[in-house]
Amino acid sequence: MNITIVAPYCSLPPEPHFNRFWYLAELLSKSHNVVLITSNFRHYDKSFRTSEQAAAASNERLKVVLLNESGYQKNVSVARLKSHHVFVRALDQMLAQGDFGTPDIVYSAYPFIASNIVLGKHKQRLGYRLIVDVQDIWPESFSAVIPQLKKIPHRLLPFSSKADRAYRYADGLVAVSQTYLQRALEANPQAPGEVVYIGADFDTLEKAPVHTFDNQKTRFFYLGTLSFSYDVETVCKGIIQLANEGENVELHIMGGGPDLEKLQNYTHESIKFYGYLPYSEMMSVAKACHIAINPIHSYAPQSITNKLSDYMALQKPILNSQVGEETDEVLSLLPHANYQSGNVDSFVAAARNILKHKDDPIQSDEIIKRFKRDVSYQKIINLIERLGV
Repeated sequence: MNITIVAPYCSLPPEPHFNRFWYLAELLSKSHNVVLITSNFRHYDKSFRTSEQAAAASNERLKVVLLNESGYQKNVSVARLKSHHVFVRALDQMLAQGDFGTPDIVYSAYPFIASNIVLGKHKQRLGYRLIVDVQDIWPESFSAVIPQLKKIPHRLLPFSSKADRAYRYADGLVAVSQTYLQRALEANPQAPGEVVYIGADFDTLEKAPVHTFDNQKTRFFYLGTLSFSYDVETVCKGIIQLANEGENVELHIMGGGPDLEKLQNYTHESIKFYGYLPYSEMMSVAKACHIAINPIHSYAPQSITNKLSDYMALQKPILNSQVGEETDEVLSLLPHANYQSGNVDSFVAAARNILKHKDDPIQSDEIIKRFKRDVSYQKIINLIERLGV
């Protein structure tokens, strides 16, 4: 079968950051011919890829194609909207001019809204079936930047009708959470759908050596982006309060983003900033820590995130401020304590609570079933092969 994956944000080897679509491309290329179309612009460090890098990532069964973007420096900016438009226009031209090939299945990341609409417009003429993988829900995710939008029904948000149009073009739906799948199914209830969490690389995790620390402190840790949706400031304040009140604790922050400089103002011997680390190094430090922190603002629309997948794979207790039934159900698989985002006293109380329960039972078998990629991603492979017949 010929399969094309369209994923503007895909990371390529040897770049840092796991990407679901590269993993899928490699997995599918064991049995099928795969073309991966991604951007020449790297979102995470705002740099550009070269054609030589695309060629180096390609092989006999897996070809990488780069489409142009204009690039941007700020994640929330007019320049970013322009850059996305450049990518979508290049994709549309590729489809219109006959350079897209003859795939049986196109597997497309959502967002972008526009790229999925373009793929939907051309699918009947070119004879492929379209599977949309919902990584995030736009325009609902704007509430991470403008919290007041959380109070508005999503049907009334700008671009909601375009989002529905993109979902309706899908012949199959995959989503990184049940919450996101249900949103897509509202617009396209007849499409077969699968929930497949981002998951984690259990094999790489197992191979990562445990980092050595020269103290006996209880180490809290955070992995990931430092930006709008994540209330790491409350975490820093809470850890400092715990340390000042005599608790033998540390906070280890691995990741970067627009809030890094502001957070580094919380200088304290109990807080360590690492910046971005290669995945294996990040896991090495995390394995030597004791309690993970999932500090998502209550108004943020995130569901089962990359970081939560990694936390579940590490099978560490979790201190959590994210709200939602699906998150609650997932967290029930291991020790956890909830606190209110933005409330330092609530964080401190929850931290003291989790210290008492950090050795409670863990449902390891269920975590492996849901979060080990080579197990859970088989549902995606099965859907692709079923629709591609």
